[in-house]
Amino acid sequence: MYQKIILGTAQFGMKYGISNKIGKIKTKNIFKILKFLKKKKIKFLDTASQYKTSENEIGKFYKKTNIKFSVITKYILSDKISIRKQLDKTYKNIGYYPDTILAHNYKDYVSKKYQLEIKKIKELYPIKNFGVSLYNPNELFKVLKVCKPDVIQVPCNILDKRFLDKKILKIIKKNSIKIHARSIFLQGLLFKDFKFIRRKFKNVNKIFKNLQNQALKEKMNIGNLSLIWIFKQKEIDKIIFGVDCLLHLQNNIKTIKKKLSKETFEIIEQNKLHNNKIIKPYLWKIK
Repeated sequence: MYQKIILGTAQFGMKYGISNKIGKIKTKNIFKILKFLKKKKIKFLDTASQYKTSENEIGKFYKKTNIKFSVITKYILSDKISIRKQLDKTYKNIGYYPDTILAHNYKDYVSKKYQLEIKKIKELYPIKNFGVSLYNPNELFKVLKVCKPDVIQVPCNILDKRFLDKKILKIIKKNSIKIHARSIFLQGLLFKDFKFIRRKFKNVNKIFKNLQNQALKEKMNIGNLSLIWIFKQKEIDKIIFGVDCLLHLQNNIKTIKKKLSKETFEIIEQNKLHNNKIIKPYLWKIK
């Protein structure tokens, strides 16, 4: 049941997410989380060279327990360090090679320099999949003109359904590309209360209020609605979410098992908020 889950590990290396009150997770608590994942047969971890000590924490666990996860990592094209050297650094940090390498953005992916480096890596290293992290559907077309990825990582949640457009999905499936959904909680924003949303974001009150009312009927919050809804989307191959502690992870696992009413699913499907100021966290003006 849990094979669709990928644990995001940004919190292993730094404070991440608008609802994160704990900050970077302590090593002993990371070990508890990873042991729980192993118990539940959840095999995938998502990390990145930008997540500070995230890779090191995964490596500490491996060196102590000899338990391996299938690691997905992301690299940024840089004049200071090559992709190959970043990969070697990942190997040094974790203790083994990642399962999947993604370009952190489409501009890096479509560059000749990146493609040449990846071609060399494919020849020399045991990496199974290559892909790219996308932010907007139009980036997919630019990527396909250069090189078909094995996997794409895309934002998707109950407010942001851009990559679930039928035309986009048809192209993705035609090219046999796997879809990994990230930002399913909008970096924790979907766990914030309505007063916060109303104060920080304009023109979204009605949609949020509708979703909050429906969440209350289901005896949960909007973040839980998003998790259950996206887990049920057959077009999505895997979903990525991060946690602040073991209890948070355990609660998410329990939530996935819950069922939503037909009415709730219909309301979620009807609500689309393709307002860049809220669905794109890098545009937030929150202090």
